[in-house]
Amino acid sequence: MVLPDSLMPEPASLSISCVTYSLQGSTFNATIESLACACAYAKARGILASSHLYLIDNGPGEQNYRALCAIQSAFNNCFEKITLLTGHGNLGYGNGNNLALKQASSNYHLVLNPDVLLAENNISLALDFMGRHQQAGLLAPDAFDELGERQYIAKRAPSVLVLLVRAFPVVFVRNLMAQKLYSYECRDIIPAKEPVEVELASGCYMFLRTITAQQIGGFDSDFFMYFEDFDLSRRLAKISQVLHHPDLHIVHYGGGAAQKGFLHLRYFFVSYCRFMIKAII
Repeated sequence: MVLPDSLMPEPASLSISCVTYSLQGSTFNATIESLACACAYAKARGILASSHLYLIDNGPGEQNYRALCAIQSAFNNCFEKITLLTGHGNLGYGNGNNLALKQASSNYHLVLNPDVLLAENNISLALDFMGRHQQAGLLAPDAFDELGERQYIAKRAPSVLVLLVRAFPVVFVRNLMAQKLYSYECRDIIPAKEPVEVELASGCYMFLRTITAQQIGGFDSDFFMYFEDFDLSRRLAKISQVLHHPDLHIVHYGGGAAQKGFLHLRYFFVSYCRFMIKAII
């Protein structure tokens, strides 16, 4: 249940972390441009006081670092501060975001993939909602792909069978598993007309109350890649609300692990086992 509205919130500070590995410049430029526009929109409406962008370089060589330097230079005037964190190697997605989250002093923190575009009013709506609903600890967006097709990125805890069907789609098997897939992707509650509590949120966009995320220690460092976002959602839900907000629109260009090769599949299933074991113990 979402609590009733409170008074109009005061202008708030926002930090944003983007973990990068092997940038494709055009997509990431568009990501940061959409973020800058959304921050400018929120400032113009008096709800955003300041923004601090953290660019995290998890890349294997100089190319990723040089791309981030170019972003820092090009968008320097769009944020109060841009911090480039580099030299630490590939820490994984969660640990990379933790570098920013652990030092953030903002009211709110946005974990953002480098392949996500924000609607202009996204930041403004998120700040307003979080300011009015003190029990909200994490907001998840309404997501679409580049063709305008809805992405069901809020999830319920999956079974091994559900993950296998999604990783290796065979039509007749998917038809047999349709109801379980439907439930896993929260299609019974999304699309929604108003904010609704969800079990697990996607790490492509996580709008967090900074102090609450810091209280639980951010992302679990034991996860290198995959399921660190689900784990964070589960731990946050113990002390705050994890909500899907239907008016927070994003375009997400990301793909699944099955399309990225054997190594990603290995990371995926190892992380899944860790996630499920943590749920038991």
